[in-house]
Amino acid sequence: MFLVLHAFSRRNSGDGLLVDLTLEALADAGIDQSQIEILALDPESFEEPPKVHRAPGEPFAELSPKLVGAGMELLANQLASGKIETLVARAQGVIAVGGGYLVADSLVRQSGVLLNHLAQLRTAARASIPSIYLPQSAGPLQGPVGQAVKRHLNAVDLFCARDDITLEEIGGDNIIRCADLAVLKLARGGDIGGQSMAVDGAPIIVGRDLPRPADYVSRLQSLGDKLTDPLWAVQADVAGDRSDRAFYQRQNIVDDGPLATMLETGSGGVVISVRLHGAIASLIAGRPAIHLAYERKGWGAYEDLGLGEWVHDARSFDPALVAAQAEALRKDPAPFWKCVEQAAPRLNAQYAQLVGELRDRLGRNTG
Repeated sequence: MFLVLHAFSRRNSGDGLLVDLTLEALADAGIDQSQIEILALDPESFEEPPKVHRAPGEPFAELSPKLVGAGMELLANQLASGKIETLVARAQGVIAVGGGYLVADSLVRQSGVLLNHLAQLRTAARASIPSIYLPQSAGPLQGPVGQAVKRHLNAVDLFCARDDITLEEIGGDNIIRCADLAVLKLARGGDIGGQSMAVDGAPIIVGRDLPRPADYVSRLQSLGDKLTDPLWAVQADVAGDRSDRAFYQRQNIVDDGPLATMLETGSGGVVISVRLHGAIASLIAGRPAIHLAYERKGWGAYEDLGLGEWVHDARSFDPALVAAQAEALRKDPAPFWKCVEQAAPRLNAQYAQLVGELRDRLGRNTG
């Protein structure tokens, strides 16, 4: 059995996409889905195989009895016992999904990493079997929790950094630079240069709540006013304040439904997304997307794609400029897709390297 760590929830389509891409990379490395089990914070959201176990922790940033269980697991894990240790003892290798969940700057986020992720990371770091962390943006890493994360990441067999700041902050001989799995998926998408026709349909905005928002909300609302009949899309529909729908309701914005549905049915046109994987999922679906980034992962992904012109700071972007870019992309997306086409060979080489690492490090244990 191969154990996939740090999965979150399919209620957030971006997190679900990263799980799917993890399974795809493992399949390309010769590991069948029947050999895989997953540790997830919200196992009820996973309706299909592989087998999914409940990870200790609280997926929706709420006070709940699950936090007590997470604390008990953390203490047991300190003594090399507990649920995670039991699962890893049966595994032939551990693979962490990509993402940006190892951020320990504020006290709130340090607490989230401590209760939701540290026991998984610590177990992977000291395991005698291969341990691989797929492309991550880790950090900032502050305080005791941050230092523990950095120490354990330096101890896994392979850590893939999806941005240059993470590469510098984590350091170590076990680290390689590799783009986000969704970015690599986009690069493998075939005729990228052929997606150059004008994009009809109303612009789509994917908003979300942000920590330390400054005047982000007023800028987002101003953007909506400058666009013609925009559609407000939901990517993460989870319980609590992390829900995009709840965020819209607090701003008196009526949402127009899930982003995934819009992409599947061909509704709307150019996408402007605050959520990185909302932007990447849109690109994979053939829609040009502008990203309003709020963490290092956004700049890393768009720069990897050669799309630095279309990424802006979510807390300080110019609504008029972004609206003008969206209109320009609606009329002529060819220069946008040309940038992606030029980046594709380099990204495909990165994916081949990543699959090779998985095959070489896990292959000896696939029998």
